[in-house]
Amino acid sequence: MLRSYQYTEKSYKNQSMQSNLFRDKEIEIARKYVLNHEKRNDMSCDCPVCKKSTGKYFYTKWDVDYLCCEECKSIYAVCDTETVTEYQKQEELLKLRLSDPYQDKITESRTEMWGEFLEWIEVRSYRFLKRNKNLNIVDVGNRLSGYVNVIKKSALCGKYDIRESILCDNTANVADGEADIVFYFDQMQKETDPHERLDSIRNMLCEDGILFLGTRVGSGFDILTLKEQNKNIYPYEHVFLPSIKGIRKLLSENGYEVLEITTPGVMDVKYVLDSLDKLDDREGFVKYLLTESEESVLQEFQRFLQKSCLSSFVRIIARKA
Repeated sequence: MLRSYQYTEKSYKNQSMQSNLFRDKEIEIARKYVLNHEKRNDMSCDCPVCKKSTGKYFYTKWDVDYLCCEECKSIYAVCDTETVTEYQKQEELLKLRLSDPYQDKITESRTEMWGEFLEWIEVRSYRFLKRNKNLNIVDVGNRLSGYVNVIKKSALCGKYDIRESILCDNTANVADGEADIVFYFDQMQKETDPHERLDSIRNMLCEDGILFLGTRVGSGFDILTLKEQNKNIYPYEHVFLPSIKGIRKLLSENGYEVLEITTPGVMDVKYVLDSLDKLDDREGFVKYLLTESEESVLQEFQRFLQKSCLSSFVRIIARKA
């Protein structure tokens, strides 16, 4: 198995992935929904990975408790599947995400990044599939129209099938068992049963087909440091933050061989810096590091997080075994 990371000279201070205006609107919609719905208060909620009541209290946000599994170190919210599903289908949330200003702003800010990412995928596809042209692609949960268009226009793409997306109904262009690759990006965060999800994705793949998975991870520096003060992590948008160990376990138990783990995260230091005034007083080392270090040191620390798989975002490449 390969482990790699994205080396970058661009300062963490200059990184921006989404308009603050739309992010803040999404957060406000989520907060209003969460505060207006009844919460579960039992601590016996099973770990989505281990399926055991092995979680210990980690933090509370908007009256929703988050636990950390003692066995796999994944973080998960105490919640019901029905509540999470209802949240995802909110009319106000869907209207925002489907609006032209929302889609156009994200397309404007990410098109270059998407192009670079698809080049990365082409290299990996050739490495692991021995081909990277006219592939059968299933894209699970993609809600960004600009990204869909970039994928469709790429040489990588032959038949393209988008499933479980707010953009449209399932397109059914690729039959189950015929997908050369499946994209599953930024979706695991909302899963209450990741085993079921990964099993269904495995059924989409052809023999030796490849899964490209991208997700936030609960073993990341900013997640563990900021806890409930992390403004980018909130219920019920994020109910499951697997650890690296948890992801390995999930994939192994559901019929996948992990081929590569990539930690391209470049935002961890920035996220913590942005919330420095909210850090727990017991985080003395982190406070000292971020306030007293030169920018070059912080840049090197971000690289260390990447190399050590301690960033809060990972990409996984796994083959159907």
